[in-house]
Amino acid sequence: MTIRFHPRRLGHVNLWVHDLERSIRFYETVCGIALVRRERDILIGFHSNGNTHHDIGLIETSKGFDRIGRDGSVQIPKTRGVAVGLNHLGWEMENEAELVAAYQRALTTGDRYRALDHLISHSIYLSDPDGNGHEFYADAIPDWRVVYNLDRDDEVTAHWDPLAQPADATPFYVEQAPISRVDGAPLHPSHLCGATIATSNFEAMWAFFAEVAGLTPLDTQRRDGKRRAQFAGGVGRVDLTLAEVAGDARRGLQSFTFELDETGDLMALGRALSARTGIAARVDRDERREALTFDDPDGFALRFVNPLHARQRAPA
Repeated sequence: MTIRFHPRRLGHVNLWVHDLERSIRFYETVCGIALVRRERDILIGFHSNGNTHHDIGLIETSKGFDRIGRDGSVQIPKTRGVAVGLNHLGWEMENEAELVAAYQRALTTGDRYRALDHLISHSIYLSDPDGNGHEFYADAIPDWRVVYNLDRDDEVTAHWDPLAQPADATPFYVEQAPISRVDGAPLHPSHLCGATIATSNFEAMWAFFAEVAGLTPLDTQRRDGKRRAQFAGGVGRVDLTLAEVAGDARRGLQSFTFELDETGDLMALGRALSARTGIAARVDRDERREALTFDDPDGFALRFVNPLHARQRAPA
């Protein structure tokens, strides 16, 4: 099935978490990623340091309740998100016109896809062969802060008909956005820069990311008899690593990575983090980069790496 959304980059990770307030505090005060938006009625929080509307989305597990969107429809049924885990990876498209063109190609397969309007963006949702969710989205307004701010917490999501009107070819993302900091946090990341997914269904998952998602395969290596493949979006960086595991091993989201705003001594950062928070952090290295690694309150593995390129900082 060749659809090839061909996104620019991995824009965000959206997680089901057990305790929303605990996770909000952790990502802001420990990881240094600012809370920029809440939707209290449906138990959602969004974190960003300015490069886009959110690098992290947090949704509290359903606990037996449906949650309703702004058009009155069930946005999140109680049967979804019953346990901690990945909700979806969010893939940023160049513009709405490219998103809709990919959607039209997808319709020829006979499959149905969920399409949503989030005010800040328009999105198409689908799942990979292992059942991991993926959102392909195009920003729909020039300034996401008009909607994503802490002055409002109303629901933003409704159904979207991608074919109802001509698609906009304007790119609304900001390529070199100023980065802000969370005062007092031990870490200062600028943006999400990759994720690793584990699978025992390597061939089918590889085909999905190449032929459906439209990511560019970079290389495939073997480590202890298991394959690891890397994929890049249109920006050209490694956005996804696909790691083969045994059939009885844990599959799905294995880790996700943030690039720090400034180069620093990762060992020293780890010691400072441990002294201030009690979190046991370690420095490890994969085939690409050295990373400071530790787990969030729900057991998701987070990695923080030194920057490859200099970036602007927002005025204090």
